[in-house]
Amino acid sequence: MGNLASISASLRKVGASPRIVSSIPDGDFDGLILPGVGSYSGAFRKMDEERGSIEKLVGEGYPILGVCLGLQLMFNWSEEGNPGEEGLGLFKGVVRKLPAKRLPHIGWNNIEIVDGSVILDGLENNCRMYFVHSYAPTDYDPSEAFALANYCNYRFPVVFEKKNVFGTQFHPEKSWRQGLIILENFVKYCRR
Repeated sequence: MGNLASISASLRKVGASPRIVSSIPDGDFDGLILPGVGSYSGAFRKMDEERGSIEKLVGEGYPILGVCLGLQLMFNWSEEGNPGEEGLGLFKGVVRKLPAKRLPHIGWNNIEIVDGSVILDGLENNCRMYFVHSYAPTDYDPSEAFALANYCNYRFPVVFEKKNVFGTQFHPEKSWRQGLIILENFVKYCRR
């Protein structure tokens, strides 16, 4: 949904050979990215068609990265969605509208990095990433959160990791050199 071309171009810059697919193919790939720009319900319908395949890949240890809305689909549910639209539940928590007067949150924002992240390796604390969103994870498991941001005096998590599953609330493909480091780290993890 939405940011496929920019993610593909950024992945090529870090040495990957991305393929854009409308359904998850059998074998012959090293990792999966769930991109996302748009509404939760629209993305949910597509993700729900692939739910079984995604859950199988996670169980088999395939690396999966959710970007922005792709990350939000990895939680239990989102208040942006319709009743009954349950997320993948790969991370604990729910997604709620940011409590800010100015939405969406668009632009550059510093992130506070927690040590131990695989995909943030090599980045300096308080580096800047590019955001476009109105919703963010809440009621999350702090052991799964590896970076935080602050917008309009509201602090929220922006990077999640759990074994082979990763997610960013910001857009690494639009975050210049820092974002390319994240994508390169993900590609390296895929090639292990």
